[in-house]
This record gives sequence, C-alpha cells and structure tokens, in this order.
Amino acid sequence: IIAGFLRADAGTVLVDGVDVAVDPVAVKRKLGYLPENAPAYPEMTVEEFLGFIAEVRGFRGVVERLARVNRAVAQTRLEPVRRQTIETLSKGYKQRVGFAQALLHDPPALVLDEPTDGLDPNQKNEVRTLIKGMAAEKAVVLSTHILEEVEAICNRVIIISGGKLVADESPERLLARKPGARM
Repeated sequence: IIAGFLRADAGTVLVDGVDVAVDPVAVKRKLGYLPENAPAYPEMTVEEFLGFIAEVRGFRGVVERLARVNRAVAQTRLEPVRRQTIETLSKGYKQRVGFAQALLHDPPALVLDEPTDGLDPNQKNEVRTLIKGMAAEKAVVLSTHILEEVEAICNRVIIISGGKLVADESPERLLARKPGARM
C-alpha cells in the first residue's frame, strides 16, 4: 500500500506529506521498492537490466544513466556479475539486483518486502549488511514475518494486526514484555 501497488481499503497513507492515493507518481519518486521475489528480465545482463530501469525512471542521457547504474552496482557489490545474465545468478545476487533497481534513483526511503526470504545463511548475512548500510542514509521499512530478521536488522518494530497498531517500540523493549522470549 505504501508503494502504491495495492489500494488501501480505508485510511490514508502519506509519504513525506504526499498522499499515495492522490499522487502515486510523486510517492514513487521518493521510494525505492523491493517486492518479495522481485521480477527481473532473466535474459538481460545485470547492467542491461539496470540501464533499462534507469531509463524507465527517466534517466535518458547515456552519461547519467551509466552513472546511476555504476553507483547502484557499487552500492550493492554487483561488480563481479554485472555482465552476467540474471538467470545465471545465485538467489543472493538476484536479490542484490532487486536492491540495485530500488536504489537507482537515490530515493530517501526504501520499502523492502521479505528481502532475505529463501536465502542461505551467508546470503542472508550479506543482505542484512547491505540493509544496515543503507539505513545509515535512508529510511528503511522492512516488511517481514520472519522475527529473526527483525532482531538482526531493525532498531524499531511496528506491529500491525487487523489494520490496528499493536506495537511501536525497539526490539529490546518488545522482547522485554515477555521474559525469556526471542524474536
């Protein structure tokens, strides 16, 4: 709903003061979105795909488009595979390609839906490190049902159940509610 891919049944969602329902394009300029199982064109190389996304995002000049791609590749550590086709990549690298497309336009906020789902332990650690690094410069909204991810990545937890806010606190405070509990 925040990213504008689903409509809200009720209520209002504002991103930096902009209503998602009123001006979804303006909201999309402010957000990078990584959906669960992010779609990509498997026959494209990483570089081709990111160049395509940059063009879709409005970066038409060759120099600016290449600069955006190079920056996103560096941020997500995709240099070793930038000329490989996406279909040949490991799931971890495919996830990094998803991150890279979400970062191309340098948005102030990211919405990540289950970013480590299905990754092996090493890939999970790489993606967690990437998220923590991005969180130093951007607001990161992590949507997950995997409580281990919350504990490993988040400094604030918001739990919504049935459309109602039921918790908004640090992971430590949330855990302190029930002695001996782990996320």
